[in-house]
Parts: sequence; C-alpha cells; structure tokens
Amino acid sequence: MTEEELYGAFEQMPLLEIIRTQDWLSGLVRRRFGRNLALIFTDIAGSTKYFSQFGDEAGRRLQQRHIDTMDEMLKKVDGRIVDTAGDGAFAVAPTAEAAATVLIDVLNAVDLQNAKLDAAHRMHLRCGFHWGNVLTDGNVVTGDAVNFAARVSASAKLDQIRLTRSTF
Repeated sequence: MTEEELYGAFEQMPLLEIIRTQDWLSGLVRRRFGRNLALIFTDIAGSTKYFSQFGDEAGRRLQQRHIDTMDEMLKKVDGRIVDTAGDGAFAVAPTAEAAATVLIDVLNAVDLQNAKLDAAHRMHLRCGFHWGNVLTDGNVVTGDAVNFAARVSASAKLDQIRLTRSTF
C-alpha cells in the first residue's frame, strides 16, 4: 500500500476506528522505540569567555578536546554521543553505572590534560545524567527524560557530576 492509499483509507474511516488505530499506533511506537537509557549531558564551563579571550580556533580546539574525550570514554561502555550543540554534548549509555563510569573517567582524563596546560587553557565541565525512558530509533533520542537530564546537568557546579535522585 502506498502512502497515498494509506492516507486515503484513513480519510474513509469512522471516528471510532481512527481512535482505536491511534491507540494501536501509540502502543506500537512505545514497543518498537521505547527504551530505558542513561542520558548524559556535559557542558564546558566558561567557554564563551574563552572564545572571546583566545579566539575561535582555540575555542574550537577546546570543544574538540571535550568531544574526543567523551567519545573515547563512551566507546568503552557501548555508549555514544547523540548530539553536540555549542560547547555541550548529549550522550547515552546502556546503564546508569556505565554513565557514572563515563563521567568519572572523563573528569579524570580532563584533570590529566589540564595538568599539562596553563591555567587559562584548562577545561572545566558541568556534568549530569538521568536514567529514564525515551523514544529512540538508534539515532534520535527524545522524550521528557532528556529534558530532565539536561536540567540536572545545568545545575552542576564546576567539575561536578549531578544525577537524579531516582537514578541514584
């Protein structure tokens, strides 16, 4: 059946059948795409000032160091970066324990990197994670749990990992 034929069939359905079909489709979406994942957010603290003080190239290097460090640690636990925006990263891991390991390892790696750098070029992160139910097709990850995880991360202090009470 083509998309056009499918839409035509819906146009002919009575209200009750459309409602039942909606319920069935919602269940199908939850069954096929609903997953529990650890939702990780990180953010480089002070990056706007860093870009202003040291320029775009230096700022981009700082961002790349952040992403490369995250990616390296996520690969160890079968996690992945979902998205990057500005100076932050959104990633997922298969378990809450894996997310905790990733963030501890990231902060430890950043500490080692920072030890070799002048104070002005040291990176400091705000980190957070939440274990929750999301919809994902293996690429996109979406849902209220993602928004909640982002808020938790934003509340972290420098070089701190925050997690939700329910995740703990």
